Amino acid sequence: MGNSRLLRVAELIQSELANMVMRDVKDPRVQHVVITRVEVSTDLRVAKVYFSRYGENQGNVEEIEEGLKGLERASGFLQMKLAERLKLKSTPKLKFYVDHSLAYSAEIERLLSNVCKEVSSKKG
Repeated sequence: MGNSRLLRVAELIQSELANMVMRDVKDPRVQHVVITRVEVSTDLRVAKVYFSRYGENQGNVEEIEEGLKGLERASGFLQMKLAERLKLKSTPKLKFYVDHSLAYSAEIERLLSNVCKEVSSKKG
């Protein structure tokens, strides 16, 4: 199967899941969840769904675990809705993974900001 088709399917799944998590899933544990990327297997049987959290405690381990539990609990519902919307032969099984890149980026930004403050205070 062509790599470009896999990418298109992954992007479509990401877009649909993001909308469904925001609008259709009522579980409060997924309230601040953001779908960051999706990777599909070459046979389209599995979709690795990466997510992060936004808000005040985005890096809080307990909240991330709660978000993961909420997504896993809603996975059957999400997969059923995906099947309705995507019209593929078979809908990939959804597997959820925590994406730490947003928290990592925020930490790097914080460190760079501190360095800039130190440099400017030494100049002044």
